[in-house]
Order: sequence, then C-alpha cells, then structure tokens
Amino acid sequence: MNEPDESASRTDRSPSVTVEGAALPSDPRRIEYTAVPAPGFGERTRIAENVWWARIPLPIDLNHINVWLIESARGHLLVDTGMSASMCKDAWERLDADAFANDPPLALFVTHVHPDHIGLASWLQERYSIPVWMSERSHELAEAVYGTVASPSRAEVEAFLRAHGVTDTTELQPLLKPERFARMTSGVPRVHQYLEDSQALDWESGEWRALSTEGHADGHLCLWRGQDRVLISGDQVLPAISPNISIMFQQPNANPLRAYLSSLERLRELPADTLVLPSHGLPFYGLRPRIDDLRAHHQAQIDKLLDACKVPLSAYESLPVLYRRELAGMHFLFALGEAVAHLEYLAHRGDLERQMRGEVIVYRRASGRAVG
Repeated sequence: MNEPDESASRTDRSPSVTVEGAALPSDPRRIEYTAVPAPGFGERTRIAENVWWARIPLPIDLNHINVWLIESARGHLLVDTGMSASMCKDAWERLDADAFANDPPLALFVTHVHPDHIGLASWLQERYSIPVWMSERSHELAEAVYGTVASPSRAEVEAFLRAHGVTDTTELQPLLKPERFARMTSGVPRVHQYLEDSQALDWESGEWRALSTEGHADGHLCLWRGQDRVLISGDQVLPAISPNISIMFQQPNANPLRAYLSSLERLRELPADTLVLPSHGLPFYGLRPRIDDLRAHHQAQIDKLLDACKVPLSAYESLPVLYRRELAGMHFLFALGEAVAHLEYLAHRGDLERQMRGEVIVYRRASGRAVG
C-alpha cells in the first residue's frame, strides 16, 4: 500500500480547501493509493488503460490540479485545465512538447465551473481549435461568474454576509470584487456539446459516461468507465480533504449539502474495486470507505450544530462550534459558506427553525426536536 508523496500530502493539508483548516484523510488501512508515483508539473504518467495522469501547478495554497489525458487512435480528450496563471500555461507547454507532438488534443471536458478546472479552457480551445464539453449548468455559471457582467455583485455578497451575522466586512473587501474571479480564467469557452447525466461520450477508448454529482458545484460531472471501473471524480470525492460544500450568496431554497450527500450515495453504488482519479491528491482504491468517512464528517458537523442551536445562533456565531482555529480571508468565507449550508440543510429537514434577530438570520432547534 502506497502512502502519498510529500508534495501531495502537504497539498492535501491545505486549509484553503477544507474549511476546518485541517486535512480529512481516511485511515490508510481503509483506502489504498496506487503504486504509480505522481508526475512532476507539466509531465505525465500512465495511470490506467488509455488514461494519462498529468499535474498542473496552481498559484494558491492548494498547489496542484490533476488533469487527465484520455487517448484514442486520433488524439487526446483533455479533462480539466488549471488556472490562467503563467505557471499553468508553462506546464501545458511542457505537456505539448511531450504528449501532443504526434497525438494532439481533440476535445476538452470540464468537470465543473471552479477556476482551477475551467480556467484555461478558452486558452486551450483557441490554441488547439478543439470543442469543449461540460454540463449546461456549468456553462451558465461560467457566463455569470466569469463573463462581462460578473455575478453575484459585491453588494449581493455583502448583503449575504450581513444577513448571516458578519458586521464588519472591511478586511474582506479585496476578496469581494467579482473581477477577481474572472482574472483566474482565460475567458468563457464556446461549448460544443452540453453533457447530461448518464450520457455516453463519443470517444474511441472505451465508453465513458457523465455522472451528475451535485453539491460541491452546480453542474458538476464525474466520468465513469464501467468496463474497467475507472472514475474521474473531479472534486466530488478527494482522498484526503473534504470538498467545500457552501452557500456563498442568497440562493432561495438552496440545499447543497443534501445534494452532495445524495451524490455520494450514488457514487457509493459503484463497484468496490473502482479506481478513483481525483482532481487533487493521489489516485486511490477504496471509494466506499472514503465516502463513508466524508458522510461521517458531515454528520459530526450536523450533530454539533443541533446541540449548539438550543439557543438561536447566526451562521457567524456558529463558526467556533464547527471550527477550532482562527479564520481569515478566503478561509473565513469558505467556513461561513459551509456553516450556512449545514444550517440550511437542517432547516430544510425541519430540525432547525429560521428566525430573525433584527436583520440577521438565526437558527434555533425546532420545537419538539431532540438531538440524536
């Protein structure tokens, strides 16, 4: 059984992804990393039949993304991209010299709309004149977040923060500029085909199917090849960190945690010996125990909130209940967003009631509801 290499392990402890500021690794006796060593940035290594694993550096605490090259007789299908930083483009230049001299990219699949996954989609599309595939919802969000008129606006985010108990947003102002996220991408690509749940990709190296897996990001798609049980999991299942499940601005009826847990249930039905190719960290076996650990983590957070909300709490006031460290900057925003997602999950389930304390939303255990 292989342990993560030092760089992958260090990355998986990054507090920018896990809002707790700590890793959420599974017991090494429960999941098994492959014997394939991680490639260097801009390099590739074969990880499964007709599938190459490459790593692109990222200019953030989470210092890499895994991208996948699915080969055919005519060329490669690329999966995900990295951000629009020069270090990411340089890595693709190295991949170009190594992998694409005789087998050029023929298409690009984007798992979801976050900038480390879609950031260079437009750049790669223009460079290689290739079609781009993603879900329709991902494309809608890309147009909204990275397009000409970015959404949500700073005013909308500030209103969301105030509604959940944040009274001073001064230190957060640089993070609230919509254009900040647009700069992480090379623009919004033209989409050749919208992929739907269970739709098969027309590709030569075996039948890959898109699996709709919501919660971490609207429109998130995994890729599944049933013939040899390979899952490209995007950010939905990662081996050593808990994907962020957040509500980040006012979204009536949003319940991303319920969607995420439902998606985990679906993935848990895949064969026990599935090879998981995650977007961050190392490829591994042990999909079911990993999913069980992720579910247990969220249940623990739910239990903490149910106990604490014997008195009314805003999402901001719930942060010390959920997280045992100082939170600042993006870590604070991720943590608040995840707190809101958990509180809203419980409100939708009927365990908590929403009340107003002036202009602030607070949550209190529903009458007649007991912990447990």
